This record gives sequence, C-alpha cells and structure tokens, in this order.
Amino acid sequence: MVQSDVAVSAVVCTRNRGSRIVATLNSLLANEHPDFEVIVIDQSTDGATAKAIAPYIEDTRLRYFPTDTRGTGHARDLGLRAARGGVVAYTDDDCTVPTNWLDEMQRIFETHPQVAVAFCNVLPAPHDPTAGFVPAYERSEDQVVRTMWDKCRARGIGAGMAVRRAAALQIGGFDHCLGPGSAFPACEEGDFAMRALLADWWLYESVQVAILHDGFRTWAEGKTMNRRNWVGIGAAYAKPLKCSRWSASIVVLYEAFGIALFKPLSQILKLKKPQGIRSFYYFWKGFIQGMNQPVECGTILYCSTGSGIKS
Repeated sequence: MVQSDVAVSAVVCTRNRGSRIVATLNSLLANEHPDFEVIVIDQSTDGATAKAIAPYIEDTRLRYFPTDTRGTGHARDLGLRAARGGVVAYTDDDCTVPTNWLDEMQRIFETHPQVAVAFCNVLPAPHDPTAGFVPAYERSEDQVVRTMWDKCRARGIGAGMAVRRAAALQIGGFDHCLGPGSAFPACEEGDFAMRALLADWWLYESVQVAILHDGFRTWAEGKTMNRRNWVGIGAAYAKPLKCSRWSASIVVLYEAFGIALFKPLSQILKLKKPQGIRSFYYFWKGFIQGMNQPVECGTILYCSTGSGIKS
C-alpha cells in the first residue's frame, strides 16, 4: 500500500540513546498540527532504542528506520529522502518540542516562499552551570538571511531546524561526511544552510517558538566538543572555496577570526580565563583537511559512499 503525503515530516536521528528518545517522541506526537508524521532514523548498534520505541509502533504517524550507516549528516539525509512532507523538521533525541512547533515551522515556509532553511531558538534545560553547560542557540528577534553577510550573524543549530524538502533535494541534501559520527564531526546543518544560500535560497531564524535541549555536558566534555565542532566547521566551509564559490569567504573569515580567534582573545583582554582558546587552530585543521578531500562541485558535497536504510 502506498502511503499518502503529509504536510510536515518531523525527523529524529538517534544512535545508542535507548529510552532517552521517549521524551522526544512524546513531545513530537503531542503536536497540535493536524497532518504530520514522525520519522526515527536509528543508527544504534544495540537494540535498546528499538525496544524503547516498540510501544509507539502502532501509531500510524510514526515511521521507524534502523540503518547500518553512521553519522548525523547521513542520518539527516536519510530522513529527508524518506519524508513524505513538503516541510521536514529536525530535532535531536535529547530535546523536547512545544505543541505548536510544527505549525510554526510550516508557517515560515508558507509565508516566505524563497526560504529553504529555518531555525528556531534552542534553550538549555535546567542544569548546574558550575558543573557544565547545555548547548543552546537563542536569538532576540526574527531574521531573514539573504546574503553571506547576514549568514555571519545566523548560526542556528540542528536541534531546531526545518527545510523545504524540494529545495533540500535540489541542492543535494545533507553531506554524509559532516556531523557527529562522520569523517568531519560537526556542522552538517551549517553546511546545508551555506549551500542553500549559494543556490539563491534564503534562511530564516525564528524566535516565535523554542525547543528545550536536555543535552548536559561537563566542562571536560566541552573541550572535546569544542575540538569536534571547530574541525567540522573548518571542513564544512572549506568546500565552497575549493569549488571557487568566493562569496563564501566572508563567512569563512568571520568564523575563523570573528568567532574562533576573537572570542578567547577578548576574554584574555578582560583578564578572564579564555574558553575555547584552541578553536582557531581546530578550525584551520579542519579547513586544511577539507581542502584535501574530493568535492563534487555541482552540489558542493564531499564525495562519499554508504549504505542506506535496512530493508
């Protein structure tokens, strides 16, 4: 039986998180939108996540895909291609979404036909700030991103992201070599946004709705995450320059000097202990590694191969 289309597809990518995904599923399935599906792309190496999801399988809105692939970029791409909705919304397996999330994300695309990628605020769950942090992203006002200059101020994260499916497929989908678990372990969402801009689509950042992120990291874990993130950012933003898309150099220089270098230097000048002091080094490490990898310049994707969803 061929399944009919829906208006919105919500995608959750997960790997070895077991029952932690239950809170995410409960919040997604509680959404007020009248016509949506929830897709779980499960890259787990054990059966804990499948067991946790089992009670939800009878819900016709849920579609579950185990896969032997690895990496968030690859998982997001599998979700994109499996989706039946014209809008594909992404959140993470340690997040909960409000009941109006899918309505708000769909509204952005209906109101702005040139927008291909939308981000919303991602707020940290309650935690002890002396022991660590929760990755988050919060803006104070809505923003339409039309140019590379605008992109410098738009750094939304994949925990609260949605894409126009037709536009996403047009630009080649997500890069399988980017994101946690991939060869370059971060920035699959930033890369996607960059390539959308280069294809003359727009981005949108909304403050009308916010996701709650329960992904606590200790300060020690933060050091590892900082290295991972900046290597991934450098590798992601090497690709446009490797393909002679010189307008992207504005973002490359801003990330390297305006964020990775200036932020810790400004803390030193204020006589504070700098955080992320090696970010600048990691950025250029990823950038150089990226420049040495083959890229398909039509799509600005790293050349890669891999298996898909299990049959």
